[in-house]
Formats: sequence, structure tokens, C-alpha cells
Amino acid sequence: MKTQSRKVLRRKSFMAMSALFTTGIGVFAVGVGVSIAVRGPDSDALGVVAVCLGMIAFIRRITGSRIVLGEKVLSVVNPVFTHEIPYRYVASVAADSGGNLIITTSQAADIAAFGFAGSFIDHFVGSTDQTVTQIKARLAEERDLRGDSRTVRRYTRAWVADSCTVGMLVLFAIAAVIGDWAPSA
Repeated sequence: MKTQSRKVLRRKSFMAMSALFTTGIGVFAVGVGVSIAVRGPDSDALGVVAVCLGMIAFIRRITGSRIVLGEKVLSVVNPVFTHEIPYRYVASVAADSGGNLIITTSQAADIAAFGFAGSFIDHFVGSTDQTVTQIKARLAEERDLRGDSRTVRRYTRAWVADSCTVGMLVLFAIAAVIGDWAPSA
């Protein structure tokens, strides 16, 4: 049995939205940052940049949702938690009546894949059904009984989103300090 390499399944619309919104909001934040550099520190402008970073973090978490078909595990990467399910514990993979991708484990736990939640456009494109087919094909090849012995749920790492969240918190703190210390006119 030949083991395949890791395969990432994502909606193309999520990749496009991530790039579009991150770039657009990022350019706006840089513009406000340049304004701060020219005019000096301003708590309102810092607050605007902080909000931009928060929006980028939110969008990146949502659009980073995906399914990863690894060598021994199927990973469902949702915005907050990632579920790593050894192939032998996947009982079924299906799209429900709303077009949502649901993975049921042999322990009778249903895990919804946020990246393949039902949408109006998906009824025409069928990306959820295509993903179900790809997962089932991999499951047929990878039902190896060796490997990990349990399903793992862990916090999803999203370096860009997490960095933007930290930046947002730092800028809000600086804006609060500057806002209190700013000389009144």
C-alpha cells in the first residue's frame, strides 16, 4: 500500500476572500500608520489600526478553515479547534441536508468542518460533495490499523491571525494610555 503525501482541501472562495480582505484591510491600516508617523501619535488612529488588525485576525481564522488529509490522520481545521482523527476512527463522511460536511467518528462524535459549511453557492458548485468524495477515496486507501490511537482536539494555530490579535491588544493599550495623557486643546 502506497502512502500518499499530505493533501489540503480548502474552498477556493476562502483563499480568495482571505487574500482580498487581508490585503485591503492591511493597506488601509498601513495608510493610517503612515498618517500616525507624519502627524504624531493619535489614540483614535491607533484605535483604527487596532480594529483593522482585529478584522484581519477574524477573517484569517475563518478563511483558514480546511481539511488536511495526512499520512495517518484526517485533520479538520476549524477557526478555534483542530480535530485530528486517525483514519481508522472515521466511521462516516457525509454532507447533511444543509450542505454541511460532517465527519462521524467510531466513538459516535460528529465533527462539523467549518470550511465546508453549507452555502447557497455550494448548491451549484458542489465543493462539499467533491470533498466528501476525496475524503472517502483517501479513507479507502488509508485504513491502516497502526498509528495514533485516539482523536485529538487542540487549539488551531493561525500565526497571522494570532499575531494580529496580539498587535491589536498592544495598540489598544497604547491608544488608551495616549488618550489619557494627550494634552487638551
